[in-house]
Parts: sequence; C-alpha cells; structure tokens
Amino acid sequence: MPTESPSDKSLGLPPRQAALRVLQEHESTGAYLKDLFPRFLDSLTAQDKALARTLALGLLRHRTFLDFHIDRLAPRGVSHPGLRGVLRLGAFQILLLDGIPVHAAVNTTVELARRKFGKPLAGFANALLKNLSRQGLQKPPGDGPESLAVATSHPLWLVRRWCLALGEPEAVRALHRSNEEAPVWLRVNPLRTTLEEAMTALRAADLTGEPDPEAPLFLRLRGGSDKVLRLPLFAAGGLSFQDPAAYFVARLLRWEPGLSALDFCSAPGGKAALLLEMALAEGSSREGHGIVCADNSPRRLRRIGDAQNRLGHRSPRGALWPVAQDGLRPALKTAFDRVLADVPCSNLGVIGRRPEARWRVRETDLREQAKTQLALLTSAAASVASQGRLVYATCSPEPEETREVVAAFLAGHGGFRLDDASDRIPQRLVRDRCLHLYPGETDYDGFFAAALVRVDG
Repeated sequence: MPTESPSDKSLGLPPRQAALRVLQEHESTGAYLKDLFPRFLDSLTAQDKALARTLALGLLRHRTFLDFHIDRLAPRGVSHPGLRGVLRLGAFQILLLDGIPVHAAVNTTVELARRKFGKPLAGFANALLKNLSRQGLQKPPGDGPESLAVATSHPLWLVRRWCLALGEPEAVRALHRSNEEAPVWLRVNPLRTTLEEAMTALRAADLTGEPDPEAPLFLRLRGGSDKVLRLPLFAAGGLSFQDPAAYFVARLLRWEPGLSALDFCSAPGGKAALLLEMALAEGSSREGHGIVCADNSPRRLRRIGDAQNRLGHRSPRGALWPVAQDGLRPALKTAFDRVLADVPCSNLGVIGRRPEARWRVRETDLREQAKTQLALLTSAAASVASQGRLVYATCSPEPEETREVVAAFLAGHGGFRLDDASDRIPQRLVRDRCLHLYPGETDYDGFFAAALVRVDG
C-alpha cells in the first residue's frame, strides 16, 4: 500500500483514501468489508481506522440515498465512473456524519477528486458539494415503497417484502435500524470465567457489558470491539463475539450431556461451543461428552480450532470433534440424538453487520438458494435418531429460505413433525411456531430456526 505524505495526513486524506480503496476492492471482488478492513486499514492510527470504517460502511449502507442527492444536482450525470464514489464520500460526510465540518468534508473530497481525476472534475465536485451543503437533506418524492427504498437504501423488492410481512410502520423502523451500527454482543465462556469477572474486566478497559435477561452468558458491549480483542481475558478464551440469536437456536435443540449431537454445517463452531458452555453454566460436568462438528469446507473447518484451543473445547472432555462432511458419510449410519443444520443463506438477516448483502442478492436468487438449503436439511435429517431433534436454522427472514424450506421438507418426510418454539424461547421471537426475526426488528440479528422431531422408527 502506498505511504502517505505529511501533507496527506494534515489534510485528513488517509482514512478517506483507505475507505475508497476498501469499497473499490469490494466492488471488484465481491469480498465482504469486514474481511477487507484488516488489509486496508491496519496501517492507520486507531482514530483514522475508526473513521475509515465508518465511511466505508456508511457509503455502502446509504448508497441509494446518497446517489439520489448527487443525481438531483447533476442532471446531466456524473461523467467519470470513479468520480461517483468520491462524491458519495463527500455527500455522506455533509449529510449524515456528525462531527466533521462541512468545509472540511468539501475540501478533502475535492482534493481527492483533483488527485484522482484532475482539475476539471475536481471543479465539478466542488460546485456540486457546495450546492449540496446549501440545500441539505432532501426527502425522496412520494410516500410508497419506491420512496422508502431510496430513503433507506434497500432494494425495492426487499422493501416491498418487509412492508408486506411486518406492516409499513414496523418495516420502516426495521429498515432504518438496519442502517445503524449493529449491536455488538459477547458470549461469556464459563469454562474460563464468570459473568461478573467478565463485566469487571470490561470496566477496567473503559467498556461496559450489559447482561441480557433473556440470554444468559451474553453481554451487550458498549464501547469499541477492538479493545475487546486486546483484553487478556479474550486471549484466554473467556469471551467470544456472538449474537444472542444463537442462544435461542441452541434452546430449540434441547441438547444436554449424554445425548449425541451433530452440528452439520458447523464452521467456525460458535454454536457448538455455545452448547457446551450452556451445559457448563447449568452445572453439567465436562466429562465424557462432545459434539461432532461437520463442514464441507476444509478451510472453514480449520476455524473450529479457535473453539477447541482458545475456548478450551478439546477432547477428551467437553469436546468439539471436527470432521469433513464427506468423511462423515459412514458415521451417518449411526444416528444422533440432536442435529443442528445451520445452513448457508442470503445473509439478509444480518444486513446490519453485512450491509453489502442487500446489494449482492437478487429476489430470484432466493429460490435457487432454497434448493441448496432443502438438500442440506434432507441430508442432515438422515442422521437423526428416532425421537431425536433436528433444528433447521438460517440467518435470513425470507420465506423462501425459512418456512417454505421447512414446509417442503415436512411434505416429503412424514416421519418428522414441527415442534412449537414457544415452549423454549420468548413468545415475542416466535412466528408460526418458529424462531423468526427480521433484522432491525429487535436488538438481535434477523434469524430463523425450526425444531423438527423425528417420530417414526
């Protein structure tokens, strides 16, 4: 990565340049921003790193809304394709980002345009951004889904779906919340520490961890997640990052020591580790029980090493046993009491954390995705013992990936029935007897889980 001169730093260019590089790399490769941040931001100061991250995520979350304001003031269009990204950077700072003076936002953006595209386009950027600063925020015309799609920067097809599913007032709230920074949650590992000790360690680092009354072991973090990574308690395996939606999925599985268990799409092993930690928190011994963790990706399967080593979940006690799905085939003849199938999906339930998901997925993709999900669920079902439980889970709220997959599975598998999630999780999280949350609807990620019980055999 090229080094910046002192004049670059005095102008505040490094974090803005880094944000643009992240977005350019994302557009060319499709990589998630969270995977690009270490590559492009690590050389920055902590303050500049935070600003670059805020800018990159903000431009992606508000892309349509920013383009609406740019296009209003550029009726003949933006002539250079790369200039639009720079203009979005300026527009975001002027319209939506507190703490940066308008003149600083205009000057840095114009300087970036001059360096990248020359004086004529820098002059164009200067005129447009000064005009934008005078006019300020404008409301997209109309009151229907089209206006809401622009105002919240979500695809129109998704806005229409959420309005239908949630009702317009709740959909508006959920859409706006999906553009906010998602809450950061920590899971406390009782093998390494206690909830009280974890809260004390966070306070010592000027952080706050607020317990969740509905999800024991979970703390809502107030403060920077980067600080958590530097805590000795994190290095020692006392804390992990995880959303409490995982806790409710685990509750539906009803696993306890002494029952055999398979996490069918496990990597990186977070939910399997949670199951062991929940058992420990409830007073179980670690002796002689474990969970088989399968995945079809050897690269992803290696990530279970963090749960094994840092968190302490390694055989022979309280173990996670990773195995490739292909290598698991002979073992599938031996049925498991509990099977979790947390399958790949569109990620539309976690767009607060992965804002790019809304732009990566087309409505027509959901049917194709559902075919893969049904195949994985069917494969996982082959390993469920009589009277055993199979939990189908995915981080999407969309019907094709959720209740329709479950309905198709039940139609072809009369030996299973749908259990009522209300018996195990708060009623407010339940729709049609399943855990079913839209992103922004609660403080938890959007998620779906259905508990299926094998009644034949």
